[in-house]
Amino acid sequence: MRLVLAAILASLGLAAPAQAAAPELFVRLQPWDTHEAVSDWIPLASAPTLNYVGGYEIGYRLQASGFQQVALTVASVPDGQPTQPYNASPFCVGRNDAAGTIVAAGPELQFEGNGTYAVKVSVGGGDCVAAGESSTGSFGVDAHVAPVLVGDPLSYRATSLPGDPFVGVRAAAPPGGYADIRCALDGTVSPDGSVTGSRVVPKPGGFVHPETPEFVFPRPGVWTCVARGTADALDGNFDSTFSATPWSGPLTIEVRSDFRYQVGAIARKRSKRPQLTFKAEWPDVAKGGRATMTLLRVAGCKGKRYKLRKAGTFRARFGAKSLRLTVPRPKAGFYLGRFSFAGTHFLLPAVDPAPARLAVLRGKLEYVPAHVFPGCPRG
Repeated sequence: MRLVLAAILASLGLAAPAQAAAPELFVRLQPWDTHEAVSDWIPLASAPTLNYVGGYEIGYRLQASGFQQVALTVASVPDGQPTQPYNASPFCVGRNDAAGTIVAAGPELQFEGNGTYAVKVSVGGGDCVAAGESSTGSFGVDAHVAPVLVGDPLSYRATSLPGDPFVGVRAAAPPGGYADIRCALDGTVSPDGSVTGSRVVPKPGGFVHPETPEFVFPRPGVWTCVARGTADALDGNFDSTFSATPWSGPLTIEVRSDFRYQVGAIARKRSKRPQLTFKAEWPDVAKGGRATMTLLRVAGCKGKRYKLRKAGTFRARFGAKSLRLTVPRPKAGFYLGRFSFAGTHFLLPAVDPAPARLAVLRGKLEYVPAHVFPGCPRG
């Protein structure tokens, strides 16, 4: 009977299975979706730790030339429950190659978080499920992503920087995966390492965000940022999902802004001391900031330009909601008002490049539109 079996195997080009010893196990970095190895085989005997989240192929060394059946079992993963839809446990496959060759024991494993992955490989039995000699091995994954501040972010920047460089918070992707950032205004770190606050950017959802440019921050203030690494994966129904590393430690940053304001109506226009009102874009961080209005009377033209005479400089500070600037009512005529802001911790100093157009007409101080304000000859 043995001679007949040997003859059948020989006719198929297969050698009779030899009595196998416990197999020598290996791992290499190989994405589960592209199946293109990105490292050499690494012995599992050394219990290696890998900085990679793209996927892992388990291999074993053939002890003899010829056909072998092998069973791969994913024994444990960091998240406690293996989600390896391509690796039914055990996964059975036949191999036929030269002795000493390292061959795959099954499909690639996908990333399931930082920690220890344990596998069992059995070879040489009469059938796959009841395979004979077995070895167990493990490897660790330790991938970390950290947010990094680039430049001095402004939620609003009046003038673009030369070359339009990136300014904000970014994170380098972990090998084989992607980076994901979250930032929260006046943030609090949750038990799972994520951040919450009055505003969170980018908004959590189905996408990862490797960077947060300055214009994504909706307002100035103290922001707390964390980052994590992610990797594409499949759930038990073969639907797309992702796995992630732990969130990083928090990075606290200050986001500032160029100053912007709105002009309010003039109160007590006919009185001897009219009152001009200004409202900052962010009153809470403008509070206490000093502003100055310089009034310049238009005394005629010199060529294409106005001849201007200083009529006074007036100062006040922003309160909780706005700034009210009281000025002695100037004499009748047209005026340009140059508004400047000295800045606060979160708002940069600024001078409005467009002077306000004012006039005292019929005993009343008021803003006037451009078509009413006198111009100088253009040439």
